[in-house]
Amino acid sequence: MGTEAPDPDRFPRERSRRLAPDRGGGALALRRRTARERQPLPGRTGAGGLSRRAGEKLAPDRALAPGHQAEETVRPGGQPRPRLVPVGAPAPVAAPGPSDGSTDTRGTAQPMPESLPLTVVVLTKNEAGRIRDCLDSVPFADEILVVDDESSDDTVAIARNQSPRVRVVHRKMDLEGRHRNWAAAQARNDWILSIDADERVTPELAEELQTLFRGTPEKAVYAIPRRNYIGRRWLKHGGWYPSAQVKLYKRSAFRWEETTVHCRAISDQPSGALTGDILHYSYRDIGDFIGKLNRQTTLETRKWLTDGRKMSFGKGMQRTIDRFFRAYVGKKGRKDGWIGFVAAVLGGLYQFVSYAKYWEATQRTETVPAGDAVSRPAAEPPGRRRPTLAVVMMVKNEAARLAHCLEQVQGWADEIVIVDDESSDDSVAIAKRFTPKVFVHPSRDNHDQQWNIGSDRAESEWILHIDADEIVTPALRDAIDEALRTNDGRVRAYDLIRLNFFLGHPMRRGGWRHRHRILFRRKNARCVGQGIHVRLQVDGEVAPLEAEIEHHPFQSFAQFIDRQNHYSNVEAAVLFREKGRLPWQVVRGQMVFKPIHRFWKSFIKQGGFREGRIGFLFAGLTAFFHHALWAKYWEIAENHDAVS
Repeated sequence: MGTEAPDPDRFPRERSRRLAPDRGGGALALRRRTARERQPLPGRTGAGGLSRRAGEKLAPDRALAPGHQAEETVRPGGQPRPRLVPVGAPAPVAAPGPSDGSTDTRGTAQPMPESLPLTVVVLTKNEAGRIRDCLDSVPFADEILVVDDESSDDTVAIARNQSPRVRVVHRKMDLEGRHRNWAAAQARNDWILSIDADERVTPELAEELQTLFRGTPEKAVYAIPRRNYIGRRWLKHGGWYPSAQVKLYKRSAFRWEETTVHCRAISDQPSGALTGDILHYSYRDIGDFIGKLNRQTTLETRKWLTDGRKMSFGKGMQRTIDRFFRAYVGKKGRKDGWIGFVAAVLGGLYQFVSYAKYWEATQRTETVPAGDAVSRPAAEPPGRRRPTLAVVMMVKNEAARLAHCLEQVQGWADEIVIVDDESSDDSVAIAKRFTPKVFVHPSRDNHDQQWNIGSDRAESEWILHIDADEIVTPALRDAIDEALRTNDGRVRAYDLIRLNFFLGHPMRRGGWRHRHRILFRRKNARCVGQGIHVRLQVDGEVAPLEAEIEHHPFQSFAQFIDRQNHYSNVEAAVLFREKGRLPWQVVRGQMVFKPIHRFWKSFIKQGGFREGRIGFLFAGLTAFFHHALWAKYWEIAENHDAVS
């Protein structure tokens, strides 16, 4: 007989005013907030629609916690150095603290004269940027237990130096619930306050805990409301607040469900709720939100498969739509303005991506050969030889597929030039097996610059730009040879056809089979721009070439989302640098209406429906990332205004 409550990192959030009932008789019920407590902060809000600004709570930016790993190791902790310094935390209602480097003490948890008989348990992995503020918010605890999951940064050193009450133990995470149970078992006290490194205990909650432990707590389990933030913005609606989680419990009467993600709180004892808040700096920005969503949905899919859960296409899409409207309309996320709309979209996306990964995992996968297994270029036929040709590549951590790509052009291209973006794997060593012209240069996400460096190092008359995930097939080699041989000098560049593969499936419809300008005369073309997507400027005539280059960019939905998330981060920054702050009406159209048009264009107009299920999922994800690009742009613009 158990009680379940939502996990701190769950998407979308559970109902904001109650937790699931205890089947054993208790109820983890969070009382309704009074009208005074629920009063929104002052600010401008649209009449039920997207507003440019809503009354938002601002707070300092926080970093995002990376995901956990698996397997178990246990090592003893080290000796701490005494130090306990309370730091500033954002005030419950006030605007952001000072930005001049001074300490803002408004809303600061002050040291208490006596320690409480409880252990604060903090799970960490590479939390050097946040662990200090987390520990400083709990000076009242008799013991602070930091359970570290093999951090590679200074998390452990910072924690040990923070206070004599801090004790560090080590364990590699396997199942989240098992990890939490193990952590609680190491505590010296029976009462546990479980918080994450991205959470802070408010002074109000600290005072409430002090009052609770002056006597004997009446309940064995307590839920605590949380204020969730995306960057500097507090989400007050849409189910994000109070978003109560089980945080305080008596170890002898409680355990966590031992599962991979979203572990439930299980207890047959009476439960209650506190009213003080925990501040949860969930995501540094929208990009962090998407990155964490990507990791969580992978775990969610594994849990579905392990539990034997079935998910149909209809149910997956119904859940996607339901989560959006429930958050944005039912739970009034619209009152949070544009960030409320983005949060609702991301809540729906969680369900969409979970289904997509589930569908991917349940399909019978067949290996689609990328070009020829080993296709050595044949000797050129007698007659006029084509002009010299250099293959120029830009690579970063491509050890897994670089050799296969280069095998397709070795002996055919007159020279190979590779510009490496400071790879941390064996990419450089592999490249040097094929060519001496390997140059290491950081791109800083400026791909045009990298391509120009490669072109400048080449000596051949013509350049072919390719990536390590592209394959030059025999048919393409023959077509290029013929085009260059018969060129009378007027054509300075050629538009090839790029055939993109999505999860090993050739996407001939839906907009992913398109022209790609990568073959050009070296002295008559130059890459211009500052972002991910290359813009080639040609001085002269450009002609189409009816030949395909195979592009195999993504082997999974997780890889697709991760790369598109990074690309949209870069492109949003470039967009703001080039355009400045555009009118809100323009941005709203790009965030709200343009993604719908993008989906219709890909799935209907360009025939994506003929690709089946994968065509639908591709159209949905590409539409979302158009939304994400402009949401990130607006986030940058708003943050820029706040700093100015």
